[in-house]
Order: sequence, then C-alpha cells, then structure tokens
Amino acid sequence: MKKVINILLAICIVAMVYIVYGSIMGPIKFANEKGTRDRAVIQKLMDIKAAQTEYNYQHGTYCDNFDTLAAFIRTGQLPITKRIGDLTDDQMDEGWTESKVLTLYAKAQTAEMEAAKLTGRQKAKKQIEADTLWQKAADEGFIEIREDGTKNFIFSRETEYVSLYDSLFHGRDVDPDTLCHVPFSDNVNFELSISSDTSKTGVITNTFQAQTLFISYLGASSLNGGLDKQEIINLLEDCDDRGRYPGMRIDNNSGNWE
Repeated sequence: MKKVINILLAICIVAMVYIVYGSIMGPIKFANEKGTRDRAVIQKLMDIKAAQTEYNYQHGTYCDNFDTLAAFIRTGQLPITKRIGDLTDDQMDEGWTESKVLTLYAKAQTAEMEAAKLTGRQKAKKQIEADTLWQKAADEGFIEIREDGTKNFIFSRETEYVSLYDSLFHGRDVDPDTLCHVPFSDNVNFELSISSDTSKTGVITNTFQAQTLFISYLGASSLNGGLDKQEIINLLEDCDDRGRYPGMRIDNNSGNWE
C-alpha cells in the first residue's frame, strides 16, 4: 500500500513540475517565437516604407496599391548627383550660382553638338560659339582646358541614374511581388492606404499607412502553425486595455514598435 502511495506521489510531483515548467516556459517560448515573427513583419514594413518614400519623392504622392508599387520597385531609377567642387566666395560675389554655371555648360555643349551636325562656315561659326562659352567657363575658374582641348571640370554637377531596387535593398534578395504578403500568415496581405490633408495655408500633406493584425501572423495555422492561443488572447487584451492597435503598423513617419 505504501509503495502505491509513493508511486502516486511521484506521479503527482512529476505532473506538478510539468505544469510549473509549462507555466514558466510557455510565455518565454511564446515571446521568443513572437519576436522572430515580429522581426520578419517589421522588415517588410520598413521595406514598404522605403519604397513609398521614394515613390512619393518621384510622383508627389504615395502609392495606394501593391501592384503599382512592385512595378515601381522593379523598373524605377534613382537619380544620384555626382558633385565636384563648390563655388568660391569670389565666384558667388560675382553673381554665379550652381544653376548659372550648369546653364553655361549646357549652352556650350549644345553649340558643340550643333557644330558637329553642320559643315563649312556654319560649322565654324557654331564651333567658335562653343569655344567662346568654354573659354568663359575657364576664365571664371570652373574648368581647365588642357593643351589637347580636353576639359578638366573643377566644378560640376552630374546626375546619374542607378537601379531603385539595388538602392532600396542593398543586396538583399527581395521579391517586389511578395512585398505585400505578411510573413508567417495564411496568404494575408498588408493593409495599405493613403490620404492627403490640406492645411488652412493651402499646404498639402500626403500620408500612407501599412499594417497587419497580430492574429494574421501569430495565429496562422496552415503554413507555419499558430502560437499559443491563450497567449495571443492575453496580447490582444493588453492592446485593448492600452488602446493600442492590435498589430504592426507603419506610416510615413514611424512604426508603432518604435
């Protein structure tokens, strides 16, 4: 009889240890797994923000659908200005600005291109015009004309175009067509919306917002397995108590995790 009692006590102790272990490790395991999924979702939201920021810069508004945004990422170009030198105080005192110098260059280059298309006296006349403009640039200290006629630009602003995709993702393998998909979800897409507001002074402010609910990627079951249901309920109740959006959200300013 005593032996049976000892066995039952041992079983009870094991059961209690298992329950206590589960009550301690359950929340820890949930927090760890939630952290992994949160980071994947946050990265997607940050990528969406980066693409939206550049889209707004080039189009004057944010994009309201992922198909258009994906096409923009695949084919878009990013203008990069290569800067050489700066105007001196003396040059600026003489009324020179970056725009005026670049206009001088443009006129000289246009005259050169026109001269290349002409012949005879017309060609010579247009080439003299180009040479005069280049000499003016040299006299003002913007370029140096070498003995062989080539030019060394002391001051220049040259715009080059690079791949928007490469600039946004810096070597990461990102598929623009799946940017809309919430990681660890059952084929759920991020919610995307844009809006604009006009102030009393007539200033238009554009905004965008992308978001997804916690339940979309913490409770998904068919692809990756949902996390502990009670822990999810506790998380959602906490969000409700604090008046917080029950998920991850980003706009043109920041994300709600920051």
